[in-house]
Amino acid sequence: MKHVLRRRPSASAQVGFGLVEIMVGVVIGMIAVLVIFQLYNVSEGFKRNTTAAGSAQQAALYSAFALGLELANAGAGVSAAQTDLQWCLPPAPTQNITAMAGAFVPIPVMISDGGGNANPDSFVVNYSLASTLVTSAPFSAAPVGPTYPVQSPTGFHQFDLVVAIPTPNTQAACTASVIINNPSTTLDGNGVVQIQQTGVNGSLSQASLLFNMGPCNRVQQILYNVQNGVLQSTPLLNTSTANPATCGQPAAQPANPMISNVVVMKAEYGINTSASPEGEVDTWVQATAGGGWDPQTLFAANVKVINQIKAVRIGVIVQSEQFDKNLAGFTGGNYTNGDYNWVLFDCSSANKATCPGRLTGTVPATVNPPGNWRFVKYETIIPLRNAIWNLAT
Repeated sequence: MKHVLRRRPSASAQVGFGLVEIMVGVVIGMIAVLVIFQLYNVSEGFKRNTTAAGSAQQAALYSAFALGLELANAGAGVSAAQTDLQWCLPPAPTQNITAMAGAFVPIPVMISDGGGNANPDSFVVNYSLASTLVTSAPFSAAPVGPTYPVQSPTGFHQFDLVVAIPTPNTQAACTASVIINNPSTTLDGNGVVQIQQTGVNGSLSQASLLFNMGPCNRVQQILYNVQNGVLQSTPLLNTSTANPATCGQPAAQPANPMISNVVVMKAEYGINTSASPEGEVDTWVQATAGGGWDPQTLFAANVKVINQIKAVRIGVIVQSEQFDKNLAGFTGGNYTNGDYNWVLFDCSSANKATCPGRLTGTVPATVNPPGNWRFVKYETIIPLRNAIWNLAT
C-alpha cells in the first residue's frame, strides 16, 4: 500500500499583508485623500472668486448699459416744446418723483435722493416718440366741445396723446387727451384739421396751443429704483389703446425686475452753471432736499433752470451671487475685515473735498457668513442729448 506524501509549506513561503503593512497603507491613503481634498478646496475657492467677481461685474455693466439707453432718450419729443410746456402747472404734491406721472413740465430726468449715501437713489425718465409734429400747433378757432380745429395738416394721427396748453406765458393746468379719429381725412383748404379727442377743456381759447407727444402707448414716464436689492423699472402711464380715454394717463403698473443683487445706485445731475453756449458741465450736484435740485424745487423751476441740466451720471454697486469663504477677515484693496468701503464719483484732486458730488460709504460684512461677498462698482456718464439739441433761451 503506497502512501501519498504531501509536503507542508514552510512558514517562509506564506504571502499576504501584516497588520503593520495595512496600517501604513491606510495612513498613505488618508494622506492622499487629504491632499486631493485640499487641492479641490483651493481650486473651488479660485472658481468661486472668479465667478463671483465676474457675475457681479456683468450685472453692473448691464445695469449701467440699460440705464444709459433710457437716459439717452430723456427729453425726446418734449425738449422741442420746452418754452410752451413750462407754463403747465406742476402736480401736487411735488416732494415725490412719482408726481411726474401725467405731468407735462419739460423735465427730462427727475432724480430723488435716497436719504443718505448708503440708500439707493431713484429717478424718472420722461420722453415721447412723436414722429411728425415737433412744435406746438396753434388753434385756428376757439375750440368748442370735443372737437379741436388745429392748423397742422400732417402733425396729428389717431391715438396720439395731445396736451392742451391753455394760456402761454401764464401758468395754468394743462390737459391731456387722445385723438380718436384720423385727422388727415378732414383737411380743408387752409390746412386746418378737426381733431376729435377724449377730453374737453373749457378754458381753451384761440390763443391756446396743442402739443403732440406721439402715440399714447409710446409716451414714456418710467421710474427706476432699487427695491430689496433688485433694480426695477416701473411705467407710470397706461400704454393700452383698448380704451383711448385711459391711454397715456397715470396708472399703477407692475414693476419689471432688471438686475438683482444691487446694493447701491446713485444718480447726480451734471450742471452748466455758467450758461456757456457750449453747454459744458462744470459741476455735479445731488438731488438732496433743499439743495436746489430736489424734486420740489425742480418742479417749480423755469425752463432756464431746467436747461442747466446737461448730463446725468450713474454709479452702481453690485454684490456677487456666490460668497467667497476665503474673504472673511481679508484686508486689502477696498476690503477691511470683510467690510467693503466704496467711493463713487471720485476725482484726481489730492483734496477729495473739492471733488464735486463725491460719495463714500461702507457695505458692512454680513452676519452669516461674515464678509463673504465680492462687490463691484461701475460708473457712467450719459449726456442728455435731446435737451442739448433743443436749447431754450
